[in-house]
Amino acid sequence: MFRVALKDILARKRRLVTTGLAIILGIAFLTGTQVLSGVLKESIESLIGTSYEGIDAVVRSPEEQDLGFGQKIRSPIPEALVTQVDEVSGVRKALGVVETTSAQLVGTNGKIVGSNFGPPTLVYNWLDDPLLQVGKLTEGRIPTETTEMVLDFTSAKDAGYKVGDQVTVSSQKGSEKFNLVGLMGLGKDGTLAGGAKMMFFTTPTAQRLAQLPAQFNYIAVAAQEGTSQEVLATGLAAALPDAQVVTGEKFTRENQKSVSQFVDILTTFVSVFGYVALFVACFIIYNTFSILVAQRTRETALLRAIGAKRKQVLLAIVLEAVLVGLVASVLGLIGGVALAWVLKAFVGTLFTVQSGLPTLTTSAIATAFIVGIGVTVLSGLVPAWRSTKVPPIAALSDVAVDRSSVSRSRIIWGTLFLVGGTALLGLGLADAGPNPLVLFGLGAVLFLVSVAVILGPLIAAPFSRFLVWPFTRGTAITPRLAGENAARNPRRTAATAAALTIGVTLVTLIAVMASSIKASVESTVNSTISADFVINSSTFSIGTGIPTTAVVEARAVPGVALASPVRFAPFRLTDSYSQQQAAAKPAKEQQSLLGAGDAAPPGEDTFMLGVEPTSYFEINDVGTTAGSPKDLLPGTFAAELKEAKKRGWKLGDKVPVYFAKTGVQELELAMTFEQNAGGGSYLLPLATFEANVLALFNTDFIVYVKAEPGADLAQVRKQLDEIVADSPAISVQDLGEYADAQTAPFDTFLAVVYGLLGLAVIIALIGIANTLSLSVLERTRELGLLRAVGMSRKQLRHTVIGESMIIAVFGTAIGLTIGIIFSFALSVVISADSPGIFKYTLPVSQLVIITLVAALAGVLAALGPAWRASRLDVLKAVSSV
Repeated sequence: MFRVALKDILARKRRLVTTGLAIILGIAFLTGTQVLSGVLKESIESLIGTSYEGIDAVVRSPEEQDLGFGQKIRSPIPEALVTQVDEVSGVRKALGVVETTSAQLVGTNGKIVGSNFGPPTLVYNWLDDPLLQVGKLTEGRIPTETTEMVLDFTSAKDAGYKVGDQVTVSSQKGSEKFNLVGLMGLGKDGTLAGGAKMMFFTTPTAQRLAQLPAQFNYIAVAAQEGTSQEVLATGLAAALPDAQVVTGEKFTRENQKSVSQFVDILTTFVSVFGYVALFVACFIIYNTFSILVAQRTRETALLRAIGAKRKQVLLAIVLEAVLVGLVASVLGLIGGVALAWVLKAFVGTLFTVQSGLPTLTTSAIATAFIVGIGVTVLSGLVPAWRSTKVPPIAALSDVAVDRSSVSRSRIIWGTLFLVGGTALLGLGLADAGPNPLVLFGLGAVLFLVSVAVILGPLIAAPFSRFLVWPFTRGTAITPRLAGENAARNPRRTAATAAALTIGVTLVTLIAVMASSIKASVESTVNSTISADFVINSSTFSIGTGIPTTAVVEARAVPGVALASPVRFAPFRLTDSYSQQQAAAKPAKEQQSLLGAGDAAPPGEDTFMLGVEPTSYFEINDVGTTAGSPKDLLPGTFAAELKEAKKRGWKLGDKVPVYFAKTGVQELELAMTFEQNAGGGSYLLPLATFEANVLALFNTDFIVYVKAEPGADLAQVRKQLDEIVADSPAISVQDLGEYADAQTAPFDTFLAVVYGLLGLAVIIALIGIANTLSLSVLERTRELGLLRAVGMSRKQLRHTVIGESMIIAVFGTAIGLTIGIIFSFALSVVISADSPGIFKYTLPVSQLVIITLVAALAGVLAALGPAWRASRLDVLKAVSSV
């Protein structure tokens, strides 16, 4: 039977090529992502390790604030502490370090260099100790004057600067000019690029840009010869009981882990689409083996007739699937390495990565073979099992007839899967169980399988006939034949369409949710914000907000009635509810919340807005439910009503809140509100905000401007534009432009998602082409007879193309329906959580385009099979068996 399986593969190798191609693409995507992730981690960790290898200990504040994604920000330490550290036994050198994101590099084109979604721009002070200094000078000299700076060589090239030029730097203070006196790089010889844009200044200038007067972010310490890092850290900790001391090795690992967490998140996100592609490939494999088994009915029955057992027939087909999966896994692994190499070359333009070919990791190899072979075998198991049910007498017929589309078992199993999938979707949406996301995903899979695969054949035949009905009037024969061909084997039609259904479902779901989010943002902005203009910052970097003078100057503009600044900062709720939520998290996550030796108590990390109560609530209609803006005095705060109810708060309650700057503070709940267009669930009056948050967060990121009645809005905007003209990252927007700016990052995200989903759609189209090719081979005699009785080659081509269009439109229709159902279910949950905010919107034009593109894709997928069908030799086709 092994020889039989091997001969079957060799005899039908062309028919299995496209099946293998679907697996190859999916495996290449998955393994390529994993290999690239390993390359990125190794390269970045090497760069970080080299940059900090001269640091033996770090002295820093124990107070920190979690920013999410593994990022944390600590309170600064006083400059005077450097002298104390320098006097501790075992210390060779101690230098204060400024390391923040408080400024942006402006290129020679007047635009900010980089983007919000790329590596950050960092501000450093240049250290006069080569071992403690990050990077090496490669050209020019170090900065010695407050008007001088050094850039990393990659950023200088990207921005269009060279040594001797004047560089523009944008910060909260506006734009400033600095003389570029040197270039630097990472690594032992300064030839490596780290990705982040690095700007080095003298210590006073760096402290000013970072808003750290007489302060540092941390102190880097070098040990005397013969003193170990552990001994040094122990001595420093004893001498500085109020500070946190870590060894240089731990400090390096923390930075490496922070970057690795981000890479892991990115890898997981991309890998999801690889698994979606493989899920789509499952249907192609299932369909291919179903057709091949049907075409080998006589062969299988003859094997049974001469003594082969059912088990042997089953194992032969499973072995065939194993061999196909094995070859596809090997080729997919090779393709993954090639993909990683191409992506590595692209990433290499951002920062230095390890040289040579990407290294295959054990996990990548295991993924390739386990997933590749496993998916192929599992997908081919049902057709293999079905083949054992064919009685030997079936050898008298050419092909087994598909009569299973309306079988009782299909209806029962389809209903069970549908009910089970719907139940799991409901539990996931209701945030039930330990992992609601897994429940939702499993429910979605069961729902898709039930509708597209199990119950799909029930509607495939009537849908096919209905679709071609308008075109069958008169003597048109090709539409009728196309419809009948699709209808006579509904199981095959449904299984082929199912692959496309998955891709269309996801695209529809995302398109509808994106349209709804945009409509919700626009509606919320227009209905709750009464400002005429918004001064907005386009950068997300902490500490690089709107210049502090902008609000004062805006208020002085003739025709301006109000100018209301808004700030944001992280904080931690440490009330009993929040502590219970933190305790319920896995132990690993609880540890990451605190960190060894950190002073932050357990709780929930979130963000708050700092506002001027009188002007903010005059411009923002938040739907006050209790209290009033005049009650927001120093030491108080306002909360969204749903958050207050969830946590059991009522007006007058004292709520413990942790700030990195001032520790735990008790704030009184003075007001609750329904919704906030600014996006904050917690609002603090500016006085309380300024007193408790780190200096980096005491910067405006939005200023709402309301004009006086009858004011010339064009003239007001012109003067506001003049105020921020010196800051490239700051712009003046009307409400429509502001709403568009809020959704712009989402548009970028959508473009990436659509691109990644394209792989699943391509695999689905390969599946349609594969099914049609196998169908043409299966119906060789039939097609020959049609040609013999007068059908032209053109008519035959149109028949095959028409069948492909029916399959594509059927899959698209089911996908659109399921996508709309899923999106509506999500909208119900979101609307329940935020009543009156979320606006469910169907993007009709986009859905029509999706349908038309799918039909066109069906035509393209059928071109090859249609051409081969039309080129059949009539006599050979008629005499084929």
